[in-house]
Amino acid sequence: MRLPIAAARGDGLFAVRAAGNSMDGGKRPVRDGDWLIMKFARGASYDALDGKVALLQIPDRDLGYAYQIKRLVRDRSRWWLRSDNPDAPSYEATAETVPLAILVEVVRPEDIGPSPGERFEDDDAAARAFGLEEPPRTGRVGGHLFFCLEAPGALVAPDRIRSPLPAQERRPGETAFVLVRPPGEPTWRTLGVARYLDDEGLWDCPGIDHAAYRALGSGRGASRSLPAGARERARSLVEELLRRPGAGAFVERDGTRCRIVGRADGDGLRIDGGPGGFAERAVSLTDLAWVLVARDDVGKNGGRLDEQRVDRLRYLEGTPRAATRWIDTGWALALAAAVHPAGEG
Repeated sequence: MRLPIAAARGDGLFAVRAAGNSMDGGKRPVRDGDWLIMKFARGASYDALDGKVALLQIPDRDLGYAYQIKRLVRDRSRWWLRSDNPDAPSYEATAETVPLAILVEVVRPEDIGPSPGERFEDDDAAARAFGLEEPPRTGRVGGHLFFCLEAPGALVAPDRIRSPLPAQERRPGETAFVLVRPPGEPTWRTLGVARYLDDEGLWDCPGIDHAAYRALGSGRGASRSLPAGARERARSLVEELLRRPGAGAFVERDGTRCRIVGRADGDGLRIDGGPGGFAERAVSLTDLAWVLVARDDVGKNGGRLDEQRVDRLRYLEGTPRAATRWIDTGWALALAAAVHPAGEG
């Protein structure tokens, strides 16, 4: 297997694949499936590794030894194996904790292959694009896992794939490159990288676009799946809106306004235009949740929180505007701003 290394040079380098998201945080996040370029550091002292991400050997009751990627940090007189993901646990180092290597570079699977949407004129072009000696096919080629999809129904949701291979063949942390060639199309094109979701038994592929899903999908939707916890946050937003400003209050947006009527079926919010205004309609919990997801994206990457940003995150690339809930997205933005104005929370 060949990896595109940008900066790491010298002897003692090797690569491991991250399994899990305990280090997905901070300035250099490590995600499940990322390749980690490590440099041997066996025998290095804790002091020499203070604050660095390292591969560490730890005792394991069942296996004898296990291996963790953690940041080694000192806290007064104690040493900790710190997770960069604030939601993941950290562990105190013991006399049996052995540093093996330090992290030099992170290679994301997305950096290895071509960008989503790229077409290949023939099999040789596809092989060159991935740095392979033979064309991609479903299965492992050159150490990388590929899904080459041609049959309708292969995409089970706008951002989900059911594996064409038995689940037990997947390796820990393994990702897959996805190529599609719908009926009637002469060439393959890539949809990017898919990651396995243990709780669903499916593969998450954010690079699926509108055209691919129409050709190979099993439904008519165009909205991606919400991140974990987003609906619960939207439900809390509804409760806040019903408390303050409350039912009967007006919320303004771009010179127009809506009135909060009450809770909608499915825990969304019913609104109308007030006397002489537009008829009652529902802003769904999903509409509100995607606004919160977009707000998070603004906090992480900067820019404006607007309808275009919400739609880019929510809908498949190439989705016609008429197929989106753009009216309710606008009202969802206004409702969210009534609780958390721009620049707050």
